[in-house]
Amino acid sequence: MEFNCNIERKNYKLNVNDRSLQINNDSVSLTYDLSLKTHITWLFRENEINGFILDNIIVEGNTSNMKMLKSFLGGKITFTGIQIFYSYFGTMNFNKQKATKVCTLINAQTKQKFSCKCFKKSILGIQKIHKEIEIIKKASIHGLAPRIYECFESTNCVYLIMENLERFEDQEFMEDDIRLFLYNLIQTIILLHKENIVHKNIKRSHILFNNENKIKLVGFGQANNINIQNNEFRLDIFKIGIIMYKFYQKQNSQNDQLSIIKSETNSLLQSLLDQQNDSTFQFSQLLNHPYFKLLKNEGISLQIQCMQPKFKSHIYQEEEFEPQS
Repeated sequence: MEFNCNIERKNYKLNVNDRSLQINNDSVSLTYDLSLKTHITWLFRENEINGFILDNIIVEGNTSNMKMLKSFLGGKITFTGIQIFYSYFGTMNFNKQKATKVCTLINAQTKQKFSCKCFKKSILGIQKIHKEIEIIKKASIHGLAPRIYECFESTNCVYLIMENLERFEDQEFMEDDIRLFLYNLIQTIILLHKENIVHKNIKRSHILFNNENKIKLVGFGQANNINIQNNEFRLDIFKIGIIMYKFYQKQNSQNDQLSIIKSETNSLLQSLLDQQNDSTFQFSQLLNHPYFKLLKNEGISLQIQCMQPKFKSHIYQEEEFEPQS
């Protein structure tokens, strides 16, 4: 992207790519790396963006160009002044340590709803926050995590603006539904591991759906993408086993015994829960397990499928949460 801009009434050329933003003319050349450590404050004239402040330099330009620039930079660098762009709608979830909150915000112009994860800087530290955001960003490129639109920062918090997802209802499911859900979840983890990311905190509350009913993971606070040990990969697999166990435990709540589960179901469950196995786990064997034979007999290909609509529902909890300036 390239367009003309002004600094102190002098003409400059602004050029931006995936790695850097450059502002230059015949005598001056400025280059900024695109990272979350880089901060931009947007400027307005008559309620329209007409420039920004970067490194104490005021850059002005055409409104349409500035809008395109803001859209391009979303998620690549950090903005300030979230209250100008978004208003509070409702809270979905917050962690017990009060280090993060997840709420729903509405864009002031488009009125579109977005999910916002708020990180408390004093508890987590900016380095840990940036690591989690970068992991989410990498996973989202492959459709495994929510799409990131923008990142804002205030004195106390970092706000990550993401696509608004939905949870599945906490109800009983038919066995075919459980089978399809687990198949999709395993495929999602396979792709995540191929990107050298371990989640380490997979549970039902961290499994959401987009508008097309496709699984996306959240809750990456414990995730790792550096110097991963084999037991960390095994932990993700074990967590899938826990989810599977709880599905069938609820399905058989009157008996609350796994002994009544079919042999191929119990075989898969034991494979998932076998943490003592230190060897590299072969996902191909897992997806070819007899438990999933019925899906293949029905012509379901080895691709991530969409869930049935009943897996989805909006969940909101009432709690005051105001974005901080």
